[in-house]
Parts: sequence; structure tokens; C-alpha cells
Amino acid sequence: MSRKIKIEIKRSIEGKEEIKTYVIPHVEKMRVLGAIRYIQENIEGDLAFRWNCGEGICGSCAIEMDGQPILACKTEIPEETNKITLGPLKAFPVVKDFVFDRSKVDRQARRIKPYFITNNKEKDFWRMHEIDIKDSAEMRTCIDCLICHDSCHVLRDTDLKFLGPRNIVKATSLEKHPMNSFNRSELLKKEGSWNCNVTRCCTDNCPQGIQITQNAIIPLKEKDVSSELIPIWKLFKKKKG
Repeated sequence: MSRKIKIEIKRSIEGKEEIKTYVIPHVEKMRVLGAIRYIQENIEGDLAFRWNCGEGICGSCAIEMDGQPILACKTEIPEETNKITLGPLKAFPVVKDFVFDRSKVDRQARRIKPYFITNNKEKDFWRMHEIDIKDSAEMRTCIDCLICHDSCHVLRDTDLKFLGPRNIVKATSLEKHPMNSFNRSELLKKEGSWNCNVTRCCTDNCPQGIQITQNAIIPLKEKDVSSELIPIWKLFKKKKG
């Protein structure tokens, strides 16, 4: 007899939430996305979820499994597990089932000017070496899955204004690029960049392995502090007269 597995899904239909349990056949190395697709195709045709590539590149299938954010397409259901619980990312308003509203994140991104701004407007050719974009390249591997946002205690557990790790990563990818001449520090502070509590949860859960805390958030804080420090020579400057 083929093995069965229970899938509990937190469904949200017309604003009403309920937990529904589905029993499906389990296959070896079955991924969470495969289980969701089986349920939609064979049991619950109106189950709403996002996915595109199925290869961990598009980032659209981010959900929670047993309370932890994952990419459904890359996460295997453990062989020893008989039941898993699935739901949408908790840090966002739910539209339906696994589909969440990300419009607030995108509005914040637009306010920090997520594009190159350069003083060399007449320059139509840039000569760069790999080392020139090394610091920016790590940030540009972001797949925009927003798992870092769902992992963030500030966004999940407080009402503080905070633009979130994803938007800090986006800003850092521009700030560290040689084509950029614009300082976004003030824009980032207006969006609450200082409200990060540096727990590194975003880094721990990033499916791309981006060192968000170490290479984006902490340098941003250090940059802001150093720009506001009083030059030491001013502390010892004698008053005239």
C-alpha cells in the first residue's frame, strides 16, 4: 500500500480563515510544491497559490511550512514526516490562501529610488572590472521571494515603520555599484532603516545565502553613524577671543 501524508493548509476564503486537512499519496523526494499542485489538481480546484519556474529562481512560491518560511519548489517533505502544516507568509496581508499582498513593500521600494542615479549623465559607456562590482553582485542575487521579510521580527511582531531587509538589499546593490552617485541614506532613514534589531533572522533564512545583516544592514548603520560624527579636530578647536 502506498504511503499517505496529511497536509494541513491554512485557507483564507472571503476573509474567513480555516484549517483544512488533505490526505494525499506521498512519493519519494516529494517537494512541497508538488503536494500543493496535487491538491489543487485533484481535490481543491480553487486553492490559490503562486509559482512560476519551480527551480528556486523566480521566488514566487514562498510560503510557510510548520511556521517556517520556505520556497515550496525547493523544499522536500521529510521522509519520516506524516503531517505538515502549510500557510501563507505571516508578515503580509492575505489575499487568498497562499497569495499575499506585497504592494506595501513595492511602494517603499519606489520611495528609495531603486535605480541608478549618476552624475555622469553624458557618459554612455562604462568600463568596469569584476572587482568593481564584487560588493554589489551578492545583493543582486536576490530572487525577491520576501522570505527575509517574513523572518523579520520587526515586521512580524511590531508596528514600527521599517522598509524591511529586501529593500535594504535592493538599496545596497545600488549604493555599492560604481555607476551610482546618489546617497540614499536619508531616504532609507525615513523608511525606518534604523528599526532593524539585527537578529540575523533574514540572513539565516535567505534561500540565496545573502549575508543581509553583515553585508547590507550593518554597513548601512555604520555609514549613517560615521556621517554624523563630529570631526575630532572640532572638539579641540579653541574659541576665538
